Order: sequence, then C-alpha cells, then structure tokens
Amino acid sequence: HSAGSFVLGMALASLYGAVVLLAQGHDIWYCLVTTSSLGTALGLGMAFSAKMRVTVLLSLPHIFTREGKMLLLLLVLGMAVQGPCANILQNFSRAAESLSCGAELTLNQTAERLQRVQEPLLDILAKIKEISQKAKVVGDHARRVFRSLMDSISYVAQALRNVWRWLMTVGEVCNRELGSPYTRCLRLFDEAKDKCERIIPFLSFLCYIVVIFRPLCGLAKGVGPCSSAAGRGGWQGGPLPIEGCPPWQRFPLSTVALLFCIIPNYIQSFLRRKISDPLKDALERIRREFEFNISATHHFNISLGASKSLGEVAMDIMEGVRLRLEPARRVLGLFLHFSFCAILYLYLQAVRYRHRYLRDDTFDNMYITRRFVELDLQRAEQGRATVLPLTARECTRYVSPAGIWLSYKECHRYGLQLVAVLRHVLLGVSIILADYSLFWLLDLIRHLMQGEIVARAPVVLGISVNGSGYTSKIFRDVVSAFDVLQQGNVSVLPQRCVIHPVEPDYGTYINMGILYGICFFTAIFGSYMARLRRLVCATYYPSREQERTTFLHSTILARRAGLARALYQATKRGTADAGQGNLLLFLSST
Repeated sequence: HSAGSFVLGMALASLYGAVVLLAQGHDIWYCLVTTSSLGTALGLGMAFSAKMRVTVLLSLPHIFTREGKMLLLLLVLGMAVQGPCANILQNFSRAAESLSCGAELTLNQTAERLQRVQEPLLDILAKIKEISQKAKVVGDHARRVFRSLMDSISYVAQALRNVWRWLMTVGEVCNRELGSPYTRCLRLFDEAKDKCERIIPFLSFLCYIVVIFRPLCGLAKGVGPCSSAAGRGGWQGGPLPIEGCPPWQRFPLSTVALLFCIIPNYIQSFLRRKISDPLKDALERIRREFEFNISATHHFNISLGASKSLGEVAMDIMEGVRLRLEPARRVLGLFLHFSFCAILYLYLQAVRYRHRYLRDDTFDNMYITRRFVELDLQRAEQGRATVLPLTARECTRYVSPAGIWLSYKECHRYGLQLVAVLRHVLLGVSIILADYSLFWLLDLIRHLMQGEIVARAPVVLGISVNGSGYTSKIFRDVVSAFDVLQQGNVSVLPQRCVIHPVEPDYGTYINMGILYGICFFTAIFGSYMARLRRLVCATYYPSREQERTTFLHSTILARRAGLARALYQATKRGTADAGQGNLLLFLSST
C-alpha cells in the first residue's frame, strides 16, 4: 500500500543494525537477528498499517525528548564502561603485573646477593671442614701407629715385668736362704756356742768365749749397707758397689753369695731408671704431640620462603578486585543490550502520545497554528470575540510551532535537560581523561624504561695472597669469593618487567563524542523537534486537530472572560484583598 513507508522502515532497521554493529560492537549474529526482526516489523507494518506509520513517525521526534536523551546517555555510559573503564582496569592489571614482576625480581636478586655475601664464609667453612677431615685421617693413622707402638711396648713391658718378677723372686729366695752377711755371722757364732755346750757341757762356761768374739760380726754390716745402697738406687753406674766399700768390707764371708744377692737389686734399679721411666716419658710426649682440637661455630639463618610468589599475590589481589567489580560491570554491560528495548520504549511512548492526543484536548495543546489564525479571522468576520493579538502574559504560555520563542514550560524543561547533559558529559569526559592519562603515564614509564640500568661496583679491590700451606690456601679462597661478590651486577630495570600499556580505543572516543553531540543537540533543539509530534498527528488526524484548535480558542476566551469578571467583582466589592483572593481563586481553578 505504501512503498515509501516500507523503504523508510527498512532504512530505520538498517540504521539500527549499523549502530549496533559498529558503535556498540555486538556480535554479528546478534546484529543479524535483531536487525532482521526489526526490519520485518517496521517494513511490513509501515507498508500495510496507517496506525503503524503514525506510531513510527511519532517515535522519531521522541528521540529528541527527555526520554530519548536519557536513553542516549545510558547508551554512552554503557560504551564508557565497555571501552575506557575496561581499558583502565586492564592497564591497572598490566601495571600490577609489572610491579609484581619487579618485586619478585628484586626478591630473587636479594637472595642472590645474600648467597654471594655468604660465599666467603661458606668457603672458609668448607676449607675448615676439609682440613678437619684431613686432620682426622692423619689422626686415625697416628692412632693406629700409636696403638701398634703401644702394643709392641706392652709386649716388651710384659717381658720385662716377667723378668722383674723373676729377679724379685730370686732376691727374696737369696735373702731367705742365705740371709745377709751380718745375720749369717751371728748365726754361725750362735751355732758354735750351742755346739760347744752340747759337746762339753761340763765346760760350758768356756763356750762363752765365742760370745766374746761375736761383736766381730759387726764387720759384716759394711757389706750389707753397700749392697743395700745399690738396691735402693744410690749407685749411679760403674763397677759393682763393693768396690766403693772399705778394704775390710770388700771380701765378706761369701763373695759369691753376696754377688748373687746384689745382682737382682742392681738389675731392678737399672731397668727402672734406664728403661721404664724414660719409656713412660717418651710415650707421654708422643701422646701429647697427637692431641689437637678443631672447633667451628656457624650461625647463618635467612628465611626467604613463601607459599606464593609476589606475582601470584598480585594476581590474587587483582582477581579479588575483578570479582568485586564484576556485578557492577555486568549491570552496566547490560546497557549495550538495551538498544532493542530502547526502540520498544520509544514506540510505546509514541503510542501513548497518540492515545492522549486523540483523547485529551488539553494534552500538548498550546500552539498558535495556521488553523488557529484562520479560526480567529473567521470569528472576527462574524463579529464575534477574538483572541489575537495575544497579551504579554499569554505569549509566555502560547507560542507558534514554527517560532523560535519557547513557552515557560519549554524554557524550564530546556534548562533542566541542558544541565543534565552537561553533568553526564563531564562524567564521560572525566572517564576518557582518566583512561588516556593512565595510558600516557604508563607509556611514558615504558619509554623511560627502554634502557636497562645495571648497577656495578664503583671500585673493584684486588687482594693477592702469597705463600703456601693450608692457611694461605684458605685466604686465597676467601679473597676469590670476595672478588666474585664485587664483580656481580644488579639489574635495576630489566626489560622483562617493562610495562606494556593497552592503547585506548579512539573509535570509542569518537562514538561517545558523537552521541554526546546528539545529546547536546537534543537538549538545545529538542523542544523544537518535539513539536513535530503534533504536526504528525495533525497531518494524519486533521479533524481531531480542528477540534483541539477550537478548544484552545475557547479556553483563551474563557480565561479572558473569567479574568474580566473577577476584576469587575473585585471593583464592585471595593475590597482589594477580597478581589485579589477571588482572582487568585479563579486563576487557580482555571
């Protein structure tokens, strides 16, 4: 029935598909399904239904009303959440990853520095341990040698002890059997006296003559002291001790028996003085030579363990933040799917406007149109009361639909909408500035971190150790460990931890700017564009428009008549307060 309406419906559906696909970035299948459904409904509906055509044409001016402006602002907010806000969170994640990488690298380098610092001490301990092991080996060999020597000496000592015991036994037997020279002499005199008394008992007094010579046995005591001196160790070597006695003591009663009794004592003293005591002293000195004690106390405890690395901790924190923000992001992300719902909402608003236009004579009826002027001229020709020209007060309430002047209600609505748009634009610009500022800052940091900074020792101290032996070798190892510590480098700005920020999507910025421009246009010219709704309804329903025009003309006349009547009654009563009250009462009632 209407090819133009069909083409218009398909064009509107195509425009919706382009906005959904290019501006909002939806999936191609979602775009195809929604665009096809909308194109079918609009194309066929506008082609075969006049009511559908009116409703769709009424929906277009609704884009420039307060409801349309709010839908556009919600759409811009959804784009800001999916674009700049998501980019800000991603850049913060990149920054957190870079910081965690740097912190983990610092921890690793600190552990490496600590390892290098303790290397000299560890080398010293290793050398001490090596020396201790070698000393233990030497001590084991010395212990085995010493044990072998002690075993050999014990065998010799056992043999000497056996000889010693035999000599002691021989001396005791000799002394027991032969006795000393003095006692042997006394025993001879006593035996001679007893024998004399037994032989000549009658002349026993003569036997006592032997007793008179008994003191001569005192001469034999000289042999006893000389031999006893040798036994006590008084003789210090040389010939036999009897050579040191007086001449009358050199040849005692039995020289052979005397020598046989003296020899064991001499041998005992000689073995004790020349063999036993020096051997004990020598063994004690050998034992002291092999006594040594090595002790090393080492306390070095550094705990660098952790159940998680710094990178994992940072990722857990960012994951927690993401989970906290995920509900808000999902709610705001739903705004991108409100495009179809927004179109449905505008369609329902158009249906509501059409319904109120057809049912309510006072709804949106404040325009002085061409029909109104023609009606007033007809009444003037008929000599009836007219309303044109309008008074100054009426000009603030009733305006021409093609004029640039706004009514009082339109001016009030215009100011509120402009302030609301400016507030939302300020919010969007703040989000864009935050996104770009963060990217610029991180990109500047990345640019400054292009060159790798390596910290080196300002002065390298060299130490040489001369000499040989264990001590010099230990000192050489210690010095070499300090050389390794001095030559170590610390990477301050490694390239693997350089941050790589995500560049903003400038296309999203442009789309947001376009939508904000449309919102500004809606706020500024929305009042003028909203007047097109009445024009559409007047075009499709001319009879209804004529009724509304007649009602408006009558309303203006009634207001004027009511005001004149109120003034007349106030003057008649002569009470200004009462008249003012009636006037205000009438104005409030009308």
